Amino acid sequence: MKAEATLFVGKIINPEGTLFRIPVYQRNYSWDEEQCKILLDDIEKILKSGKANKGHFLGTMVYIESDENDYQLNNEYIVIDGQQRLTTIMIFLKALQDCIKNYNDENNISDKINDILYNKHSGEHFRIKLHSPSSDYEKFTSLLEDKHDKLDESDRIFKNYKVCLNRVNQWLEEGFAADKILWAVKQIEVVKIEMDNNDDQQAIFESLNSTGLNLSNADLIRNFLLMKESPSKQKILFDNWQVIERNLKADESDEDINNFFAHYITFTDGTSAREINKKILYRRFVDLFDEKNLTRSDILAELKKLSGIYSAFVNKDSKKKYPSDVMKYLENLRTLKQTTCYPFLLHVFDDYENNIIDSKTLSKTVKFILCYIVRRLVCKISSGSLRGFFAGLYSRTFRIQENKQKYYEAINKFISTQFSNDVMPSDEKFRDSLLNQDIYGKSSPLCRFILEEIENGSSKEVIVFDKKLSIEHIMPQNLSPEWRRAVSNEDHEKFLHTLGNLTITGYNSELGNRSFTEKKALIDSKKSKAVILNSDVLNKESWTVEEIKARAGRLAKIVMKLFKTEKINDPDLKFDYLAKITLDDASMATGQYLDSFVFDGNEYKQNTFAYMLVDVVKLLDEQKPGILEELARENYSFTSGEKIYLKYGSDSMKNPKEIRDKIFIDTGISSENTMKFIAALFKRFDISKSRFYIFVKTGTNKQD
Repeated sequence: MKAEATLFVGKIINPEGTLFRIPVYQRNYSWDEEQCKILLDDIEKILKSGKANKGHFLGTMVYIESDENDYQLNNEYIVIDGQQRLTTIMIFLKALQDCIKNYNDENNISDKINDILYNKHSGEHFRIKLHSPSSDYEKFTSLLEDKHDKLDESDRIFKNYKVCLNRVNQWLEEGFAADKILWAVKQIEVVKIEMDNNDDQQAIFESLNSTGLNLSNADLIRNFLLMKESPSKQKILFDNWQVIERNLKADESDEDINNFFAHYITFTDGTSAREINKKILYRRFVDLFDEKNLTRSDILAELKKLSGIYSAFVNKDSKKKYPSDVMKYLENLRTLKQTTCYPFLLHVFDDYENNIIDSKTLSKTVKFILCYIVRRLVCKISSGSLRGFFAGLYSRTFRIQENKQKYYEAINKFISTQFSNDVMPSDEKFRDSLLNQDIYGKSSPLCRFILEEIENGSSKEVIVFDKKLSIEHIMPQNLSPEWRRAVSNEDHEKFLHTLGNLTITGYNSELGNRSFTEKKALIDSKKSKAVILNSDVLNKESWTVEEIKARAGRLAKIVMKLFKTEKINDPDLKFDYLAKITLDDASMATGQYLDSFVFDGNEYKQNTFAYMLVDVVKLLDEQKPGILEELARENYSFTSGEKIYLKYGSDSMKNPKEIRDKIFIDTGISSENTMKFIAALFKRFDISKSRFYIFVKTGTNKQD
């Protein structure tokens, strides 16, 4: 690899017989007006200062010489990084050329620009010095060839062309000559990095920190999957990638496609201890690729298929259609912003696509998951463990393959037999929460969802509520003197945000703390359309706690019917059941198969006590930085029949594992002592040991 600072236009683009190819894995042209204006500002500084060679640095230009160089070309390069700058400079030069058409071009500036943009002595296919297989290339060539009828004015290329036109015309009107403007452009420098075939293109690409737009995880994953293949293979793989983008990428946003990859990782490896956030997503994807020994063809084929399924999860207008009731359940999950179940549902829908289950089973399964989530939300069960629960749900349910013969029943029974944070709320708990829980939650979509489902859930004629309609408290949040005579402060606080006191209207700002009689006049069923919600409001003469309780009881029955669940108790369905062991019961870990551990409500899949110890120490270090180094400096040790160390260096350790930065921990200890060591560490980190426990597989006996 060779790097040097050089003039962008004069030394890189200008030579005759030069062609820059943008490979298929590169993203489309993505500079917007802001990035374009920054470039123009740099040119303007040079133009107005009249001084050259002042370090007007534009970024990096990284390329490798093509193995398929055509005989008509002197130099053919594959652009690894720099296509945004390269394309924008050429757009600017075209704008400059078009602006001077109405001026006396005595210095032949137009011809000089032609020499920069085109190869005059090469064939038509190589005439333009920039070539890309993406849809942008057609737009770019249409611009250079003055085919403006083929351009979309909303497209970035055309928008930036117009920005350049306006700025060049401004300079010309200010008296700057065209040759001076071209001179200014030629003063821009880049760091030119020429790579050879021995360089690791992917590693260099990932480490670049240029002035261009930051690459999204989707960009990095695309490049990883395509970059190392031959150009002919890249084209085949890119066809699959384009399907993924068409399925998931809307309005230039990478949000859905990035979320898809995070859920795909969980879908594939079945673990999800922590949310796979954007900081670690790309690296986790690469690790998964290496761990599973996947081929790029295989993984892209799978991603293509699953992206079609996932599009139905995130987009009601997805081309992928399932039975109408299933699409409604998916829409409900979107409304509730419940996405942690998506990795599990990818398995379910994949089984449907593979004809393992039929549409009836699909519908029952998705509805059951929706009911499970709604019940948890209403009962205010912590969502901390949900991510891990859904990550392992499919593998734990169908660990015994025969369970797929009773597909829905197996899922139902597994969920129905969970405990702690993963429990399915009982009918009694669900009803009590509907009657008494605060479901208003200003930042939560649950309240509006419940109210709309009450009105629409059992009706053939669905009422579409305008999103401008708001949730209204019948007994107001701020009590007027008249309301204070009707309700005590204690009852007001207790019942204000409960189901019995809430409805949907278009008059929230008008209703305020008006009297109940005035509110009734505004909450008119014909105007609000909420007939079911308001039927027992409009026929009341007063609104007291008794009316709130009675209405809550009626509405709760509707909700319970909508989200009713049956409990399957089939003795033929067997699972690899798990037992919970706390740090106070360390001796019970002896002879057990470890399945996972739980810390702060998050479940972490791990099957060895040694690696669990390493994971726990890392989590403690994340929560309270600095203590780990303190322990290491004092050569911390713990004795329980055997001496256990945590220190810098690994001497005197039976089975040392590095935590980080040459800090090692001894993992060559029994499972019981591992638990005791963890309890001791929790004490040193001043963290309650009640926040930690493990799951072991029951019915097995493994010796340490």
